[in-house]
Amino acid sequence: MKKFLSVIVILLLIIAALLQFVLPRVVESILKNQIVSSTAATAVDVSLSSTPDFKISFGNIDKVHATAAAGKIGEVSFKNLTLDGEKISVDIPELLFPNKDLSPQLRNQTVLKHADKIQLSGIITQDEIQTFIANKDDNFKNPQVSLKPEGATATAQVKFFGRTVDLDVAGNFIAINGDIYFHMTKLNSNSILSRVNVDTFLSDIKVLDSANLPFGMKFESVELREGEAVITASTVK
Repeated sequence: MKKFLSVIVILLLIIAALLQFVLPRVVESILKNQIVSSTAATAVDVSLSSTPDFKISFGNIDKVHATAAAGKIGEVSFKNLTLDGEKISVDIPELLFPNKDLSPQLRNQTVLKHADKIQLSGIITQDEIQTFIANKDDNFKNPQVSLKPEGATATAQVKFFGRTVDLDVAGNFIAINGDIYFHMTKLNSNSILSRVNVDTFLSDIKVLDSANLPFGMKFESVELREGEAVITASTVK
């Protein structure tokens, strides 16, 4: 009988150790791999915390903090990314043993059962926006972008009716229905467009689509600084 009880105690200690120390680290590792695969992020660090720690093994996470030195959302590269979450509940079986029949977006929705808050922020440099414009449309040649707290400006050469047109654009980045757009407020050009209603060119250009975000997050704000833009997204309650 004593031997049987000793075996039971040892098993309980092993289970307790798994719940307290091993499984939380496994969950951290899996979440890190998911961030890398979904954003091509580099130098990713993920930290989960709960009191007590074994709550993580049951999918209850008090706080999550993740950082990446660089990453990509959609077609836009970020200088860095930071994710913070509070009071998160995840489906541990789905996280550990994913259903391969689910799409990545649907799987994210399945894994995340509840979150009081998940916020993602990242920095895009003006050089990256410049690259995005150049890759977005072959018609834009030699784009030059400048970001300042008061707004954004860009210059480029565009083919128009068989001739090269120099464009000078001013505007800002705004969040509309969870996506990020560049909203043009001013467009100057050389004389070839003086006979054209330039208002027809003043349309919003989508830069970031919330469909590329995990966990049902939506883009909510853009803060322009000298040479860079700080993008923020969060879960929508």
